[in-house]
Amino acid sequence: MATLTIAGTQQEAKFGFAFKNLADKNYNQTDESGNEVGGFNGIYTGLLQFDLDALKAFWDCGLAHLKTRPSIADIEAALEDRINEYGDTDQLFKEAFQEINTSGFFKKSVKTFWKNLELFKTMGKSDEEKAENEKGIQMLMDAKAELLGETTESTD
Repeated sequence: MATLTIAGTQQEAKFGFAFKNLADKNYNQTDESGNEVGGFNGIYTGLLQFDLDALKAFWDCGLAHLKTRPSIADIEAALEDRINEYGDTDQLFKEAFQEINTSGFFKKSVKTFWKNLELFKTMGKSDEEKAENEKGIQMLMDAKAELLGETTESTD
């Protein structure tokens, strides 16, 4: 369960329309072609890249269901407290990613994300581009395994 103590109160991230709507409103991104990819995809991808801004966005959206939402500054302070407590960000990223990855609300979105990523392997004008795409996808797959606590075999 992804929880965060903010101003002395333990809060739990929730996934529903409040999360999605705030993510689309505040964290939507555009791709190279100018297409909007959606706030959820931006946050999900950011978590895979261990981006602290994505972690902050996760909590901002995860607490969107509250009648009195904490400020970004409050969320940042709570995240800093946890980072200082654990000595790193690993646990925070794992909790956030695991919760969003197993959320019933985002189940189809997560499945579609990975399906589209597989299709991306075959895209590219040259073998070099395709190899670069494959390398990027493998990095995301490795991050997913790490965040889900799965073991991967080293190819080195």
